[in-house]
Amino acid sequence: MKSSLLLFLFSLSLSAQVATTSSVETSTFEPERAEDIQVNEEDTIYIIGSQERTFYTPGSAHFIDKKELQKFKYQDVNRVLDKVPGVYIQEEDGLGLRPNIGLRGAHPHRSKKVTLMEDGILVGPAPYAAPAAYYFPSTSRLDTMEVFKGPSSVQYGPNSVGGAINMVTKPLQGPKQIEVELSSGTFTQMRVNNRGSKDGFSWFIEANRKQGDLLRELPNGEEADFEQNDFLLKLGQRLPGNGHSIETKLSYATEDSDETYLGLTFGDFNQDAFVRYSASQDDNLQYQRFAGQITHKITLPEGSKLTTALYHHQMRRDWEKFNDFAFRQDFRSVLNGAADTDDLISLLRGTRDSANEQEYLLIGSNDRRYFSQGVQATLSKNLDWGATNHDLSLGLRVHRDQVRRDHSEVSAAMIGGELVYQNDERKTNTNQDTSQALALYAQDEILIGNLATKVGFRVERVEHERDPRTTSGLLSKNSESVFVPGIGFNYSLNNNAVLLAGINKGVTLVGPGQSDDIEPEEAINYEAGFRIKAPLYFETIAFYSDYKNLKGVCSFSSGCSNDNIDTEFNGGAGEIYGLESLLSHTFQAGAFSFPVRLGYTFTVARFKNAFINTNPEWGPTGGQIRVNDPMPYVPQNQFNLGTGVNFKGISFDLNLTWKDQIADQAVAEQRAIIPSYGVIDTALAYQYNKTGKVFLRVNNLLDNTYLVSLRPFGARPGSPRTIVAGFNQSF
Repeated sequence: MKSSLLLFLFSLSLSAQVATTSSVETSTFEPERAEDIQVNEEDTIYIIGSQERTFYTPGSAHFIDKKELQKFKYQDVNRVLDKVPGVYIQEEDGLGLRPNIGLRGAHPHRSKKVTLMEDGILVGPAPYAAPAAYYFPSTSRLDTMEVFKGPSSVQYGPNSVGGAINMVTKPLQGPKQIEVELSSGTFTQMRVNNRGSKDGFSWFIEANRKQGDLLRELPNGEEADFEQNDFLLKLGQRLPGNGHSIETKLSYATEDSDETYLGLTFGDFNQDAFVRYSASQDDNLQYQRFAGQITHKITLPEGSKLTTALYHHQMRRDWEKFNDFAFRQDFRSVLNGAADTDDLISLLRGTRDSANEQEYLLIGSNDRRYFSQGVQATLSKNLDWGATNHDLSLGLRVHRDQVRRDHSEVSAAMIGGELVYQNDERKTNTNQDTSQALALYAQDEILIGNLATKVGFRVERVEHERDPRTTSGLLSKNSESVFVPGIGFNYSLNNNAVLLAGINKGVTLVGPGQSDDIEPEEAINYEAGFRIKAPLYFETIAFYSDYKNLKGVCSFSSGCSNDNIDTEFNGGAGEIYGLESLLSHTFQAGAFSFPVRLGYTFTVARFKNAFINTNPEWGPTGGQIRVNDPMPYVPQNQFNLGTGVNFKGISFDLNLTWKDQIADQAVAEQRAIIPSYGVIDTALAYQYNKTGKVFLRVNNLLDNTYLVSLRPFGARPGSPRTIVAGFNQSF
């Protein structure tokens, strides 16, 4: 704690020193304007567009380029985002199949408080009606990633209390080629793509398949497997006229995985963290997702640019899994050892048969159908007005999405270690939530001398409807309007140093079907810091978020029962503050180069009022939350170190991630602490010709066994050591 505060004070002190020593150079310095930085945006929906632009951005923004994504060829997006300061990951399955991402201390569960986009378009199954991100794009289809926090995230919604993430797919334009990548080991992956163009018409098509085991074995020796398929097609046509083009993007993705929410007791975890209980032997998730998008771009008279996108996404997922005991025991407390529960644990293990109907196990099927569709338009123009330069943009989104839930449950007896199903299937949840939204934003980045000021706001009007789909249920409607302003500053001290500061409002909307007393989550976010890019890159930003109201959302994946699914809870006032720092440099020694990158995040996230808890996600209902109790799953300290060596066509990279201990819940009673842990990944590659490479990747090199979560039910491990080798060849 003391070292973190000293680092915080040192960073502010260094900021003041830079401002003092560099002031004599500002009169001759002319910062690069956005329009002066050349980025190929012919067919790619960038928001920042380059690492260079992030340096001059009035606000916190990070750009993960293609080279960084290719270095380790991570299939787990958690490991990619661990490199970005201010990003918090709640691991779940060790593979990143359904990431839990938080920004600046916002609760990471199912990434519900982060705006997720692909090519600038909302990518969640139903981002307004059901913001839990049960789908996430394969990292193999991505070219770059962009992360926004603070004032940089104002224009993105609906839920961006912490920030936003944009994932950019591989570009349509580029050299004509066929690319093949094959890898095998712990997992097997096959990827092939083809790009080309002729007479103004261009295409890009890619197919990905990944399969393997889920790293945890059932007692009968069977492996729990998974397979994912991902197909992407882009077609583009340049039309007559300056900057006039149209692009069609189609994608299809599937998953079939024997995934479970059921973890282990602490005792079983310590004995063997990578076993599963027999109660989860039939757990299985399947989904199919289709997405279509048409984007039109045109340069209007006087240099204005208009981009319009029409999109439709639809997804169906069905997750069959162990839900509960027939007598509705709180089995989170069973697994956490809060009572004498050996008999119940033996049922889960399959080492004891069910003695009667009360000892049956409940197997649930969560069948959901989603769609998300709308039209989004952005008008931008750069102009000089007197001594100032303005980069103006206006945005409009008309959106509709829906989730239809058909949940059911069936009893099963545990007999001889096998589930024997009973003929008693019953419905447990059959509602339908629909949301319609109109969002508008306006933004102006103003350059006056060395000072860049970005001022903007977003306005959203959302109407929700919940249909219980029962003869006795009543249709409920609720609506809300939000105004989200922000302003950020970036002052250039010289060619290599800038100061930045900003303030913005963050919001997480109320969802469909909630009671009238539920309020939106609102916070006023402040940030201040500086960036230096020579002789090395160094960035440090202090942030403070003052929450008027924290909001929790119950879901089965966070440990809530069927009775509380999708219910929202007010948490009152809170605060999150901390420091994000990033240092990077590449050292040269003859033909050798040694890249070094160090990221550090210090965070305090806590409640600022006392109340009796009603949200199972924060701890036992009826428990007392006190002033300064911690928000769950936010480590106080975390850092990432990347280093390596490059020599001609050979590269070796090492990545170390370390995370501090975290609290599983806010309520002190029965609060468990997940210990700190560190993981080392390595990657070795040899470029044998201009278009071909062989590689070897080892994740968790030391085979460290570590606990990552007690949610939703029981102790769950991170990934053990995994080894994958392969090649990539273009023709």
